[in-house]
Amino acid sequence: MSTPSPLRKNILTAVKILIASGIIYWLVQSGKLNFSALKNMLSPGPFFLGLLLLGSSILFATLRWGVLLETQNIHSKTWPLLKLTLIGTFFNYAVPGGVGGDLVKAFYFYKDQKESRATAVSSVAVDRILGLYTMVLMALTVMFYDFQHVRTSPVLHKLFMLFCVLFLAFTLILFLLFTRRPFFQDRIHKFLSFLPKQDKFIKLYSSTQLYGSSPGHLFQVVGYSLLAQVTTICFLILAGEVSGLAEGTKWSTYFLVAPLGFMATAVPISPAGIGVGQAAFYFLFNNYLGYKSEIGPTIVTAMQIFQLIFGLVGAVFYLQRKEKSVEVLDVT
Repeated sequence: MSTPSPLRKNILTAVKILIASGIIYWLVQSGKLNFSALKNMLSPGPFFLGLLLLGSSILFATLRWGVLLETQNIHSKTWPLLKLTLIGTFFNYAVPGGVGGDLVKAFYFYKDQKESRATAVSSVAVDRILGLYTMVLMALTVMFYDFQHVRTSPVLHKLFMLFCVLFLAFTLILFLLFTRRPFFQDRIHKFLSFLPKQDKFIKLYSSTQLYGSSPGHLFQVVGYSLLAQVTTICFLILAGEVSGLAEGTKWSTYFLVAPLGFMATAVPISPAGIGVGQAAFYFLFNNYLGYKSEIGPTIVTAMQIFQLIFGLVGAVFYLQRKEKSVEVLDVT
């Protein structure tokens, strides 16, 4: 497969930025995004509390990645991994989609630890899959908790059915990745043997097998994922309360809407999911609340602004990197 030319890449990026800008412009012009409500988040109390909540979320996500690396016998200090996570956060705003930074994070991890190429790819991929899995779990839990309301809305009921399917699909994928039963392992190896560059895929699969060898580590990963998501949702609750738009909005609403909205921002349509997130949160909040409100796009915009602050910190670390400067990672 040929590599896209720089001109083509630039055109695609420009198109996706235009799409994000167009969505934001439409939301503002139609009164669906209230920028004036964001000003309250800049007062000292909410501002520093917001930084603390999102900073904690990024830290928990970093610790989750570190636990996954431990299953591969790679023991790293938290600080080097945190810097890579922040660099990834920065590149989320430069690469379309909310997961573009993961690719950059994997690339720089591989540069720092070149003998662990399979680990670099598999750790970031499994980290993302388990993160999405816990999002689905959280959304389903809240839907079951408020099922009487969910089933009265055709849209929410369809989303409930969709997430049931996603839950089963993720469970099956994780089972196939982690299972050590010879029956399944043999068939997966046979399938991979038909693919181009089969050796690399088999090595990658063998790497993912190690993640399932330690249930204790997996429970830690899920725990850190839940903590990362809860602190992010707490930020959204803070932004909603401070904005003055949250009247009549239950906290459980955030725990249902946020996982659905976060998954929408992962679609590679715009940098960091900007525009897509606003449209998704507007749609989801309005369907759950049963009336039109500006709270959805307003709070997700606040989150993206605060994440950009951490992304700028990541940009500093990115600029400080030199070709010959390698973080020390102990491999046992």
